[in-house]
Amino acid sequence: MKTHKPILITESNLSVVWARAFLHVLNSEDSGCLTVALRDFSAELPPQDAEIAQALDAFLKKSEIPTINQTALTIVPYDRWLRMGKPDLEIIRNWYLGQYLPRLKARCSKNRHGTYFERLLAYSGIKFKNGHPELKEVNQLAHVLDIWRKGLGKGKRPRQSALQLACFDPAKDHTGSALAGFPCLQQVSLTYKESGTLEINAYYPTQYMLERAYGNYLGLCQLGHFIAHQLGVRLTGFTCFVGNPELGNVNKSEVATFAAFLTQRLHQLASAPEAVVN
Repeated sequence: MKTHKPILITESNLSVVWARAFLHVLNSEDSGCLTVALRDFSAELPPQDAEIAQALDAFLKKSEIPTINQTALTIVPYDRWLRMGKPDLEIIRNWYLGQYLPRLKARCSKNRHGTYFERLLAYSGIKFKNGHPELKEVNQLAHVLDIWRKGLGKGKRPRQSALQLACFDPAKDHTGSALAGFPCLQQVSLTYKESGTLEINAYYPTQYMLERAYGNYLGLCQLGHFIAHQLGVRLTGFTCFVGNPELGNVNKSEVATFAAFLTQRLHQLASAPEAVVN
């Protein structure tokens, strides 16, 4: 029986870690599970390489695939949050659920099952009260922030196992369809290694490495910074586990030139790290 070894790729630069992960999947006959990690960055978000990001966006646009930022937006409305002056969670929640989300659902049928950020803000589930089921809406982000703050108020660290955010909902998402575009991201969790730090972790059963992975990584890091800002701590790490990484709906021959560029650019960055541009 053939076994597939899990792969770990760790970098400090988002563009570099994605490029290495993508090339690994592209060049592997049958890739095993993949863990991508970002560590040792000093800014609010991991740095990116402008040349890699711009080249990927150009390829995605040519193939009529959502760009990096468009994919990241499915996880958190980060740019809007920045333009609003980094307001607290309740303000961005009221705007998102009351104004933005209805327009998203009306604009594109793919959003009919919801969005990731909606499920973080308004996850609906069943809770039993006096033996009777009741529908309950949970603001998962508010719950996690509350647990963290209460722990700090008592001079204690929050319970790690409570710092979880669910995206997959079996009642809604077990449809039996052959292909489901949402949700690919199953779960997000938060961890801390020392006081004043926050790490964000994500789990994907499967992930398209060319079409979605870069935007996924960016959106999750932006979500991590969004949460860290609410808590007054610093984002220091990102880890993404992918059970089954896939190239995506692109023929390998179509990406040969792009892959050659990525390989060359990685060599350039390895020999001259100062060339990295945010």
